[in-house]
Amino acid sequence: MNQSTPERSGFYYSLGVAYYALGQFESAIEGYDEAVRINPEYSEAYHNRGNVYHDLGQNVRAIEDYNQAIQNNPQYSAAYNNRGIAYYDLGEHWRSVNDYDEAIRINPEYVVAYNNRGNAYLAVGEHERAIEDYNEAITLDPENVPAFSNRGTAYHALGENERAIEDYDEIIRIDPDYAAAYNNRGNAYNDLEQHARALEDYDEAIRLDPNDPDVYINRGNILSGMGEYERAAENYTEAIRINPNYSEAYHNRRVMYLRLGLYEESEQDLAKVSELKVGSGGDSTGGNGSSQ
Repeated sequence: MNQSTPERSGFYYSLGVAYYALGQFESAIEGYDEAVRINPEYSEAYHNRGNVYHDLGQNVRAIEDYNQAIQNNPQYSAAYNNRGIAYYDLGEHWRSVNDYDEAIRINPEYVVAYNNRGNAYLAVGEHERAIEDYNEAITLDPENVPAFSNRGTAYHALGENERAIEDYDEIIRIDPDYAAAYNNRGNAYNDLEQHARALEDYDEAIRLDPNDPDVYINRGNILSGMGEYERAAENYTEAIRINPNYSEAYHNRRVMYLRLGLYEESEQDLAKVSELKVGSGGDSTGGNGSSQ
């Protein structure tokens, strides 16, 4: 190999890193392309190009690059972790678990991989195993907000609302401006029928993040249960303002309009719900793991 080859491939690799940091993904790919053309065994360049493809939603191409990175360096724990994320995003949760297993085998203190494996277990309904992974992530990093949040989600799914609230309390202690923790704690309080406390949490979540339509839905549902139909309708309207394709918000507002005697408005919302169903314009939810 020509002595200048590592320097040349390293230059293009650095170019890819710089373009990625600037959000110029296509230029980043071109830099990594050139780096691996010059040095076909450049694991980091394959790995980073995989990250770009993942960010572009091209998970199959991302996996191809992670495969190449792992082939060149079988101890590349981050490549296993990030391939696991790509598999997760494709709905192949058990394959993602296998990759997180390998990442953790190589690096037993890989906090992000424990958290991500917990997410994969959660996705397949293995709540207890998910909680074990979140426990490990928190042991390794006692102020790991994502792990507390995800463990709270797992406890909530199991109906262990008091334990979920403890996790959300801890998040708020670490980061008082973490809006999602207030929303999630509000959901747990709601399940415990502590509606006043739930409302307080939804209010705070909205103060911190006024553009999360789910919190308006949640607050509207509480108000509806209290017979505050007009205020509930206002909350569903806010959710629709943020996400005009939020069918649940139209459905819930329709019910409020019926109870308020606003029959024409109710019919309009019913028509919108039907239109969204025909267009399969359902609300997308879900999240992937954390790369590193």
